Amino acid sequence: MNRALLAASGIEAFFLLMLMGYGPLYLHQQFRVPDVVASLGAAGPSLATFVGSTIWGHRLRHIGIGRVARIGFIAYLGTGLVAVFAPSATLYIVGVTLTTLLSSALAPATLTFLTYKGGSMGGRLASRLKWQSSGWMIGGLIGGYIQSLSPRALPLLLMGLGFLMLVPFVLGRQAEDVARIEDDGTAKDVPSHLGLIILLVLPFFLAYAGNEGFFTNFGLYLHGVHVPTAWVGWSASISTGLGWILASSIGRWSDRFGGQQLLIGVLLGYTSIYLIMSLVANEVVVIVAFSLPLYPLLNIGMQRAAAGSLPGHRHGAAMGIINGAAGLATFGGSVIMGTVTTLWGPHGMPWAAAGFVALGLGVAQLIYRHPAGVGSIG
Repeated sequence: MNRALLAASGIEAFFLLMLMGYGPLYLHQQFRVPDVVASLGAAGPSLATFVGSTIWGHRLRHIGIGRVARIGFIAYLGTGLVAVFAPSATLYIVGVTLTTLLSSALAPATLTFLTYKGGSMGGRLASRLKWQSSGWMIGGLIGGYIQSLSPRALPLLLMGLGFLMLVPFVLGRQAEDVARIEDDGTAKDVPSHLGLIILLVLPFFLAYAGNEGFFTNFGLYLHGVHVPTAWVGWSASISTGLGWILASSIGRWSDRFGGQQLLIGVLLGYTSIYLIMSLVANEVVVIVAFSLPLYPLLNIGMQRAAAGSLPGHRHGAAMGIINGAAGLATFGGSVIMGTVTTLWGPHGMPWAAAGFVALGLGVAQLIYRHPAGVGSIG
């Protein structure tokens, strides 16, 4: 089951990069719809990720990790088939949004499986990050080329990746070693667990909104500071590669120092970078900023912090909310950052991103000021 879920994480990263990154362009080229309609090709699945991940995370304890994961596997194939056979932009957007409600089950199932057993969970999360990074790197290298061949190449690729999900589906059925999460008897010690989980994830949500809002609108920013887009593409590949190389070390750091401290440290790093970009908007600063592997620190830090602050039977709900928060933050951050660009120009974007991350840092300092665990958070 472990190997199947890790492999699926790599395929999932590749799939989502194509769907979110090139889906709107496909709709614009294939169906000639306005940009605002085409953008729903990414906005719809983002909102569906928020809703679906939250629901599946809460149901995980009752349905079982293996069953929920298999729902996610099959749903990715469904998304690929919808992309290929949808006869209009409207049916494409509705179809991929609905199937994403189901495919969003995979991430919380995977994260819960990797954290539920406790112990050196940072190392297990790092293994998942390596698989994801591989998917991102492959998608980043060939995604633009695939899209340039023909608009129809993208849905065919999504369908192929969907069929590839059948491999971990079969492996997972053959080696399922966790079927159901059992209550460990500590439920009564965690009052208002849903509110507590939301509070724990709030710093991540704020930081993610600033980061993803900036990066989804970075084309406008690059134009404002006269940086060629191709340069940033290479720096993004460097960042992903560095994240892959450092993944094991990040896992060890999170196990040694705790996810709370790792999360606070990376939020401080992000805030500093955005402030520097705001004050010194030149090509070198932008390239260096895009090349720093902070993203894996943010993700593992948040996952490890939540898992270390909650009993095992609450991990499903927490991981679902984390994945859902990422989808909602991407949607909301993109809209907010687009508004900032309209009102103040591209140079206002890093200031806004710095503000979001700094707010997340402040909230994290308050929430995680007692690193001992759930009983200490108040």
